[in-house]
Amino acid sequence: MNDILASISNREFAALFWLSAFLILVLSREKSREPLQNVLRTFFKPVIVIPLLLAAIYAAGEIALLSHFGWWSPANLKTTLVWVITFAFVSMFEVLSAKDRKAGLGRITGEILTVTVALTFIVELHNFSLPIELIALPLVTMLVLMAEVAKHKPKHADAPKLLDALAALIGLGYFGFSLWMSYVAWQETATWANALEFLIPLLLSLGFLPFLYVWIIYVTYNDVLTGISIIGLDKNLLSRARWLAITRIRTDLDLLERWRRVIQQTKPSNREELDHSLTALLALREREASPPVVPPQDGWSPYLAMQFLTDRSFDTGHYHHSFDDEWYASTPMREFGIGAVMPDNLAYYVEGSEHAASTLKLKLNINNPASAEAAETWFIVCCLELLEQSISLDAVERMMLSIAQLDDFQEKIPFGSVSLRREDYVGGIPGGYSRYFEIKRGLP
Repeated sequence: MNDILASISNREFAALFWLSAFLILVLSREKSREPLQNVLRTFFKPVIVIPLLLAAIYAAGEIALLSHFGWWSPANLKTTLVWVITFAFVSMFEVLSAKDRKAGLGRITGEILTVTVALTFIVELHNFSLPIELIALPLVTMLVLMAEVAKHKPKHADAPKLLDALAALIGLGYFGFSLWMSYVAWQETATWANALEFLIPLLLSLGFLPFLYVWIIYVTYNDVLTGISIIGLDKNLLSRARWLAITRIRTDLDLLERWRRVIQQTKPSNREELDHSLTALLALREREASPPVVPPQDGWSPYLAMQFLTDRSFDTGHYHHSFDDEWYASTPMREFGIGAVMPDNLAYYVEGSEHAASTLKLKLNINNPASAEAAETWFIVCCLELLEQSISLDAVERMMLSIAQLDDFQEKIPFGSVSLRREDYVGGIPGGYSRYFEIKRGLP
């Protein structure tokens, strides 16, 4: 127990003091006490507690393994508890909120191995005196919170830069002080105990990644099957869908999400239709891996067309069925204008049939005519890029002036046409308009 108490730093004592003071303040006021009780009731539900308990058991196994090799002792308990709360539990919620869960896991893995981990460890090696830490902690916390709030206030656009600079300066002060103290007291700093304090969280984090991977798979399966059940899929078909996912999709979460969208769109009514939906999707995946060649008179390969603007960071997602014989892929709207209620936006669309794309389209929506220059400049750049990638550099040279001036035009190309037009909004935003740049090929 004495070892554990001795391991608590002045900064951690200050954090415990202010956290306790905050809790006492909350509990002493009836208006804030009830919301806190509601939060606690929500948190301590089985759906949250059971996964955290499983994570704690897994972490205990990691600790037992480190202890077996003599790398962990009760003196490291404080560091371990902090790791469980700030990394293990937090990372479980982070991967849940990530749009791309596998990418979220990759980001967490990258963060474990960054220089920031070493810098944070150095900062925590030496603390100021307890009175200074008690004063500094609320001031630094307030500064960071003010910077975050200011980022969402367009009227105070310069404030976040100043506040971030002050926070960085303070962080540099903490780092410089700890680095200097480490140099002055080198023999006390360069110990095996301190090395373990650095290595244990790192090893625990790396060892926790397999648990996070299994957690992501479980959560994704649960979300997908829940989403399928909501559309009214028969219970027997739901069981069949679960079996197909486990046996044929397995851990391919991207394919699982795509299959969910297919089921929600087609709403299979029997086992044959359900099986066919997955078989067709697997065939589509094979075609994506080895795209067929599409002759110019028929259009473009959809999978090639989807990559025409990748250098401009346009990600179209998957080429998929829309309705009847129509297929398409589209990018999310790229927004322009910080703090605008309805920002200008630009998107790229690939449209056609299952085997060939026949229309490539850029659509620009100008919702703030007074500040349209940035969006229109980017639109021009993307139009020229798309024309070069899909047709030729010669076509760019012929149409560059019309595109740069944003003149309405239509020009023929082999097996198709290129057009640019503007459509003013009817009602709605005063002065608002859309611009369409379309390249068509292979249409009758």
